[in-house]
Amino acid sequence: MEQFYCDGMKIRDSVGRERIFRGINICWKVPHISAEKVLELVESEKFLNFIETTDKKLGVNIIRLGVTWAPFEEEEGKYNDELIDVFKKYIQILGEHGIYVMLDMHQDLFAHCLCKFGDGAPKWAVANCKKQQHPFAIWAEGYFYMQSVQNAFNNFWNDRNGVQTKFVNMWSHVKERLSDCDNIIGYDYFNEPFIHENGRKTFLTILENVTKITFDRDMDYEKYFADGKEKKDFARMALKIASIIKSPAGLKKLFTVMDSKENFALAVRGLEKYTEPFNKEYYQPFFDRMSREVGCEDQFNFFEHNYYSNLGIPFEISTKANDIYSPHAYDIFIDSPLYNKYSSNNRISFILDAIRENQLKMNVPVLFGEWGGGAPGSDWIKHIDFIMGEFEKYHWSSIYWGYHIKNKQLERVFNRPYPVAVCGDITKIHTDSEKRIFTLEWQCSRDFGEAVMTEVYVPEKGIVKYPAVIGDNSIIIEY
Repeated sequence: MEQFYCDGMKIRDSVGRERIFRGINICWKVPHISAEKVLELVESEKFLNFIETTDKKLGVNIIRLGVTWAPFEEEEGKYNDELIDVFKKYIQILGEHGIYVMLDMHQDLFAHCLCKFGDGAPKWAVANCKKQQHPFAIWAEGYFYMQSVQNAFNNFWNDRNGVQTKFVNMWSHVKERLSDCDNIIGYDYFNEPFIHENGRKTFLTILENVTKITFDRDMDYEKYFADGKEKKDFARMALKIASIIKSPAGLKKLFTVMDSKENFALAVRGLEKYTEPFNKEYYQPFFDRMSREVGCEDQFNFFEHNYYSNLGIPFEISTKANDIYSPHAYDIFIDSPLYNKYSSNNRISFILDAIRENQLKMNVPVLFGEWGGGAPGSDWIKHIDFIMGEFEKYHWSSIYWGYHIKNKQLERVFNRPYPVAVCGDITKIHTDSEKRIFTLEWQCSRDFGEAVMTEVYVPEKGIVKYPAVIGDNSIIIEY
């Protein structure tokens, strides 16, 4: 399959065309995976139908394939090559259909043994892994108050007991085993890296800022965690917040105030004082190490920002020639029923603008690794449409999280034209999803030859090709 390279903030192919990728996430978030079960899926008609649907009917040309460390090395030093080889077959079949793969080593809350909705590291790689904790309401709670989760990240970033080195060794083994999969575009080494110091402090400061901005109350939520009974402490703090909100009118006020782009910016402003030391002193060396010991020149090294920069907190690291920024961004109500009615275009616009600033500082391409989500109802579909419009404005590639192909309303928004390969430089992408009109403009400054053409995916038609004409070019497609 084709090879690509970074050209400033653009991805180009071997003939110099600007490339855009659109994809979906497929992630296996379990501590154990049966190789037989995965093979059964890979060889099933259902899997082949899925590929046909994503490739030809939705225009998907990349999949972020998420796996976790645990099933690849359930016992320390013993790699599950049978499982790796089945995923290799999985990846190769995707390649036969022209679909590229970003390989994601996924984690949430570091490990399954720490929290009910956690995934990532095997149990042997977690020091003092005791009783698995259960959250009250949302899966991500463990990031905000569980000291065991904080300790696990602390050990990893500091390579205590060689845990980071063992992670690198596992990655090296997996990469070598998959070395002949020519559709692996690159590696996303660590999902949503979480800061190992001040993780709870950052969260509580955001809550304090929101309380001050909305209700003009000065609060010190840290005091609720003084006795070390973290789950009860979190519950006491939540009850205090509920007492401040008081009523449905108070809740409505909260939603209205924090729907403001300016107010949301105030809520997270200045919190880089907690995240910048992590970015520079821990994540940068880790990413450099992964690039050096696992990466290679003909594939991309994908780096994410830290977990809290999902909220628009500034992020920056030093980058190299084949590094690509793969940020994540969600509205704060993601993973809750409130996402349907209260997902905010203003909030997500602030976050995406911040990510654009990060991109400009680092001068790298963006291939969004996660965005989207879903909820009961259909109001959130308009939110998805807005986000896709922002991606078009910035000419970003993107990979959707949790795509539900059977949701026809989502499909109508998601399945829109996009430029796959452009002879020159894209100057404008815009879709009016209501009127079903797509506009593409680009500037071509050299002769690409008759055989090389601009390629645009169009629903129901597949790839439509346009000749490379020197000068300003534009097309309008009704779909």
